[in-house]
Amino acid sequence: MSVFVKIDEFRDLPLAEIAKAKLESEGIYCHLADKHHIGLNWLYSQALGGVKLYVRKQDEDIARTILATDESHYLSKIEDQFSEPEEDDVCQKCGSQNIVYINRSRFFGILSLLTGLPLSIFGVRYKCKDCGHKMKPL
Repeated sequence: MSVFVKIDEFRDLPLAEIAKAKLESEGIYCHLADKHHIGLNWLYSQALGGVKLYVRKQDEDIARTILATDESHYLSKIEDQFSEPEEDDVCQKCGSQNIVYINRSRFFGILSLLTGLPLSIFGVRYKCKDCGHKMKPL
């Protein structure tokens, strides 16, 4: 029988699920305690001490190392995919190379939270300065 130890606690369920997924992707068995209570009503998080992440005792050191690893540099690679248009990009309507990058992802992210609708896909667009045609990412 395995002995489990608590290695971290999270105020929010999504952060706990991300940490769990990160450990599971490395082959470490883990589970979350109180996730159903806090998932039902996040106000219970303070009273229950957050969502607790448990791993087997023999995996404790490697799990702490994995969770402490900063992998935020991968986010910059994702953001670079939707950046300024390249020189060979042209407007789909008029063929002009006079294209600008418009990033409204924060606006649509906030609007998505307020309305409850998944509007985050509308945040990044390109616009032709010559004809005014708006395009999805090229």
